[in-house]
Amino acid sequence: MRPPLPIWSVPSLLAIVGIVLFVGNLSSALMVVVSVETVISCLYLIWRIRRRPDVPRPITNVLSLLPGHLLVLLMVSLLEAPDLLAAVWASIPAATIAYDVVSFGAPKGSVRTSTLIGLYAILWAVPIALLERVIAIRRGLDGGTETIVVIAFAVAGVVFISLGVYRHWRTDKE
Repeated sequence: MRPPLPIWSVPSLLAIVGIVLFVGNLSSALMVVVSVETVISCLYLIWRIRRRPDVPRPITNVLSLLPGHLLVLLMVSLLEAPDLLAAVWASIPAATIAYDVVSFGAPKGSVRTSTLIGLYAILWAVPIALLERVIAIRRGLDGGTETIVVIAFAVAGVVFISLGVYRHWRTDKE
């Protein structure tokens, strides 16, 4: 089984967080939260890479999404008042680790599948919503234009997440 991310990605994750903390507009409390969550994610990733290769594979390798999620945080942190959106982003690392733990630790069945589906939906809905907000705020969209952008992101997000939910559901049935 391929590791979720190569070991050399850990310094990259820490570098991205360093950039977020250096150039972003996060409050001190959110800087601490982001730093702690990233360090915990990196430690979990190292532990996960060192696990035996005979453990079952998750339905989706969500750990490989961490660099992209950190780039979403970078975009959010460059806003003038990013704290609310960054606090929403803070759910992503916890959901990522929870998804991975449940995919390995929980016995197959409807509880495991519904938990994985819920975490999967969070892991995609939050970044999609954050990207929409960043675009709307940075472009200064208002009224009808903002509504069109929200609808476009919502439709694309629902279709994408629905396909992932279907894949999880179908995998559980096999």
